[in-house]
Amino acid sequence: MNGGTLALLIAGLFCFGAGAYLAATDNRTTGIALMSMGLIFQVLTLRQLKLARTGQARKDNGDAG
Repeated sequence: MNGGTLALLIAGLFCFGAGAYLAATDNRTTGIALMSMGLIFQVLTLRQLKLARTGQARKDNGDAG
């Protein structure tokens, strides 16, 4: 896992947590927007992990491309 994937993971967790806090306490619309951004970051993280896994599987099989 590279640094970019870790950054997306941390950003997703932070945005979702901050959004949940804001939605529950004071500013509902900002909280919902932050939770949405957090989920998008998590989807991008999962995409990166899937691409890395399939790349590793190709490397293990000895395929050229």
